[in-house]
Amino acid sequence: MLKLFKKRWVLFDQAVRPYKPYVTVDLGITSISPKNIIGLTFPTKKIKSDAKLTDLRKSVELKGWNDRSPADLHLFLLPNGKYTVATGGNHRSYLSNKLEIPKIQAMVSILIPEKYMTENIQSQMKYYADKEEVYKKEALDLQKFLEKQGNRRKNYSKEEKLYSDYCKLAEEMKHKKNNLLLSLAKFLNLLPKEAAD
Repeated sequence: MLKLFKKRWVLFDQAVRPYKPYVTVDLGITSISPKNIIGLTFPTKKIKSDAKLTDLRKSVELKGWNDRSPADLHLFLLPNGKYTVATGGNHRSYLSNKLEIPKIQAMVSILIPEKYMTENIQSQMKYYADKEEVYKKEALDLQKFLEKQGNRRKNYSKEEKLYSDYCKLAEEMKHKKNNLLLSLAKFLNLLPKEAAD
């Protein structure tokens, strides 16, 4: 099919600017349509002239679209339903769009503007974040102590268990924070259509 209009890409900062300040929550690896990716972290001129794009195109011509590391293609899902490259995947985003690949896999994080967060949710988020930091600090202090013990470390089983418990508590606070944000994203209808079904 003949394209009448050339796609106009925007840079990451331009894509997220209308939503600042914001928080993000990882949704995970999800199937998305490349035509919905509008933002890149590098200018298209730099991507087009990069040897990495040439190598990627050759690989696709030989083997088809076969992304073995979709977690490295990290996208933010914006409230308008479009995506922008966040921490990696400019070449794959650009090429999959250019080649009109219908679906690709990507690590998706949902961008939630803070203005959508009630005071109650902000308060819960702060509580979980503060607790996570306290538990991380306690775990780090115990880890340093245990590392100093060297061969005598086996004599500190109580401290080993305490270290393990603090790590678990920190992870639990992180999960609670993520679950709260995912629930909010679902309530605000910010999940990608594929994940909402």
